This record gives sequence, structure tokens and C-alpha cells, in this order.
Amino acid sequence: MRLGGYSLRLRHRTLAAVLGSLAVLVAVALWSAATGSTPIGIERVWNAVIGEGTKGDEFIVWTLRLPRIATGLAVGACMGLAGALFQNLTRNALGSPDILGLTQGATSGALVAIIVTGASLQVTTVFAALGALGTGLFIWALTRGGDPSGYRLVLVGIGTAAILAGVNGYLLTRTTIIDAFRAVYWLTGDLSGRDWSQARAVGLVLLAGAVAVVALSRGLDALRLGEASATGLGVPVGAVRVAALVTASVLTAGAVAVAGPLAFVALAAPHIAARLTGSSRSFLCAAICGALIVTAADAVAVAGIGDRQLPTGVVTGVVGGAYLIWLLIAHRKKGAMS
Repeated sequence: MRLGGYSLRLRHRTLAAVLGSLAVLVAVALWSAATGSTPIGIERVWNAVIGEGTKGDEFIVWTLRLPRIATGLAVGACMGLAGALFQNLTRNALGSPDILGLTQGATSGALVAIIVTGASLQVTTVFAALGALGTGLFIWALTRGGDPSGYRLVLVGIGTAAILAGVNGYLLTRTTIIDAFRAVYWLTGDLSGRDWSQARAVGLVLLAGAVAVVALSRGLDALRLGEASATGLGVPVGAVRVAALVTASVLTAGAVAVAGPLAFVALAAPHIAARLTGSSRSFLCAAICGALIVTAADAVAVAGIGDRQLPTGVVTGVVGGAYLIWLLIAHRKKGAMS
């Protein structure tokens, strides 16, 4: 497809995967809006959306459920995009904000806000974003002397995550029981109580990140051919890597600051997208898969066990942990990972 001086190559498999994932995402979002502690059905949801429902239904849909769903969609898409960027940048199956330490950095920022300052949710969100961004810049500073890709970046990220995990443990020992409870709940990750202001905030982060990914896509494609080939094609290799790292850090910061560190979403979404499309460069499908994972996990969390709802991060952690074990076993069998 050509539009002026721009062209877009569409593969039938990629197009089918994107449309199929989008259809499933819409279905899961509708199911999530219609179920919960007070099931109202899809017809009543639709009537409330178009303004023909009862006041009670409109309150449930517009005040309680749609902001939560919209936040989950944007958070999941941010995490899916961030994971795809990291995996393309590192050329490693384990490249994700969880493994590289960015979520731990966001956690450190949030803990400082909760424990040291006793801050509100808004201030905690800002501190979490600063923590993730600071961690990304720290990793870049440690890797800029050499090739900031592949196992070098992964190893630096793992070491950084281990350091921050120790810092987070220390911070938890320096607080009261009430603040520790707040901190541990935030560490789990959850979407309950999210409103339209938070949905708009993470939506703006997603929009900015998507624009950056489109601008970086040509450079990232060239980097897959190797640094020498990319340089020969006129791609500023160093600038592309730094821009990709910063973009992925911003996406992670926006998502984690609003929803907490939802485990393994950024790791699993790009892998699922790659299996659906047959390509590791489908950023759009990765974003949709990330949104689908978070939305489905949140719907399951709302259903809960018995009459008790679960934090969203519990569901993503259990499912994502099982996926990580399977991924490690699969790569070991292929000889791709020792």
C-alpha cells in the first residue's frame, strides 16, 4: 500500500492475525463490561453506552467498568509494544522490562513515594514513572561504551534488577504495617479503581510510543541485518538504539505507573504475536496481544474465586510464569538457550 511518499507492506498472515486478535479483544472487552460483581448483560451495556440505559447501568458502565477496561487496554498495549521493542533491540527471547529491571525500577520509585513520603496515588504514579525512566537511562549509560544489544544489555538489566530487588526489600523493612500493606498491594499490580484521567494519561503515553515505533521501524529492520549493513544503508545505528531504549522505557513507565508491575505481559505478548504472524517485527499485533492479555486477565480477576476478586497481577503472574517456564524449556530443546 502506498500513500504519497510512504509505503506499507502487508502480509496476508499478518493481516489475518491482527484482525483476528482485534476481534477476540473486542469480544473479551464486551464480556468484561457485561460481567462482574453485578452482571448486566451485553444489551444493557450497549443501552448504557448510547445513553438509553437506567441511571444505575450508566453508572456501572461509564464510571466503574469502561475506565477500567480502557486503562487495561492501553496498559497492555504499552507493555506489548515495550516488550517487542526490547526483544528486537536485544535480539533475545528474554528481552522484556520484567527481565531487564525496568519494572523493578518503577517499583522502587513507587515504594519511595509510598513509604518515605506517604504520597497519594497521583504522586506515586509520577515516582513510579521516574523510577522506570531512571532505570532505563542507567542501563543505557552502562552499555553505551560498547554494543548495547544482545546479551550485554540483558546481563546488565538482570544485574540492575537484582540490585533494585534488594533496594525494594530494604525499603519495605523501613515502613509501618499500613504503608507496607499499600506497597505490597501496589507491587502485585491491579486495575481496580482506575478512572478516566488515568486511562487518558496512559493512552497519551501509548500514542507517543506508537508514533516513535513507526518512526524507528525502518532503523530496527535494518539493524536485524547487522550493524555493518545498517550503517551501509545510512541508518544511524547508535541513535536508533538509544531512541528504541528510551521509547521502551517510556512505554513501560506509563504502564507500570498506572497499573503496577503486571508480570510477564511484556514478555509473552511479542512471542504470541510472533507465532501468530510468523514475524518478530509485528509491533501492532504485539500491542493488541498485550491489550488482550491484560483485559482477559482483569476479567478473570474480577470474577475471582468465590465472592473474592483477585488483583490483576495475580492472574498475569500465574499465567505468565507458566509461559516463561514453557518458553525456557522450548528454547532449551531447540538449543537456542543454554
